[in-house]
Amino acid sequence: MIIGSQKALALPPGLAILILSEKAITRIKNNKVNSLYFDLKIALKDNQNGQTPFTPAVSILLQLHERLKDILEEGIEVERAKIKELKLDFINRIKNLPLKIFSKNASNAMTAIETKNVSAYSVFLILKDEYNIWVCPNGGELKEKIFRVGHIGQLSISDNDKLIEALNDINKRGLL
Repeated sequence: MIIGSQKALALPPGLAILILSEKAITRIKNNKVNSLYFDLKIALKDNQNGQTPFTPAVSILLQLHERLKDILEEGIEVERAKIKELKLDFINRIKNLPLKIFSKNASNAMTAIETKNVSAYSVFLILKDEYNIWVCPNGGELKEKIFRVGHIGQLSISDNDKLIEALNDINKRGLL
């Protein structure tokens, strides 16, 4: 399994975390690789000494350590319940706004929001520039249609309060 630090762990990007089964480790050890930069045999050998083949993103490793400690202390079920609560609070509070939830079976981790009357990217910019609130713009064909709101990491209901207040204000100004 491969995990990016910026995904469910809600850390900055910069770490690719590999979780290997014994079967995968055996295959790696028996496989001939002609690459200097991605030979997992070297990484496995260095790992035995608590090292990595190349300099890692140390600051993100320290953040990862703290994030995992927090999850272990609270318990994974508490973390999952908190994420679900944040998502439900958010989607219940946008019902009176001219916004639509893009996916019918959305993850608790993130909600994609479709703007009905305006560019989603312009809403992202207004939130960022005028309210100092960061949501995730979408790229590609959906850039002007949707933006995404995350519910993982060090977020709380008060963060939802600020976002909903900003969205209500933008709507009152006729920009939503």
